[in-house]
Amino acid sequence: MTLPPEPPGEEETRFLVARAQAGDDEALENLFQRHHDHLLLAVRLRLGTRLRSMLESADIFQSVALEAFRDLDNFEPREPGSFRHYLNALVLNNIRDRARYFDAAKRQGGEPVPQSQLASLPAGGQGEGYLDLTGRFERLEREIERLPQDMREVLILRSVDGLPSQEVAKMLGKSDAAVRKTYSRAMAHLASRMGGVEPA
Repeated sequence: MTLPPEPPGEEETRFLVARAQAGDDEALENLFQRHHDHLLLAVRLRLGTRLRSMLESADIFQSVALEAFRDLDNFEPREPGSFRHYLNALVLNNIRDRARYFDAAKRQGGEPVPQSQLASLPAGGQGEGYLDLTGRFERLEREIERLPQDMREVLILRSVDGLPSQEVAKMLGKSDAAVRKTYSRAMAHLASRMGGVEPA
């Protein structure tokens, strides 16, 4: 397995968001299903080793998904990729909140807080149909973590966050050509390690 397929195109996403905001449950379900893999991968890759030892990716995923779709009426697509950026911002904010929670508990001299005591944090319900029950991202995640830092960073920004290479170049202070080359090398490394052939 390599990276999950891209979510629907911008026009389709806008259509599904508008329908879901109008109360169409089928559109909401469709929107959720189409962004599921990217959202789960974003959570897993951004969680980090320290938090992963205390938190389950599925808990963060469910919390983000519920928050995203609960507050969908407030979302307004402004540019291409807005919905994906919205989801990724929720992932980062949720992980930061959890990290602060654990850091505060540690500063107070407490033991690491077990998963069962996280009820006080905003969390999701049980959505077992949407979890990564097969563990299909575990190998992909391991291989991405093995990439050199610059490759991993570009790969996540481009493939998981869906940012164009020009925007990644600005963020990292590199040229667009350098970002494209790094991304191509990262994908080639990932494809060879995963045993797949990545299209050029």
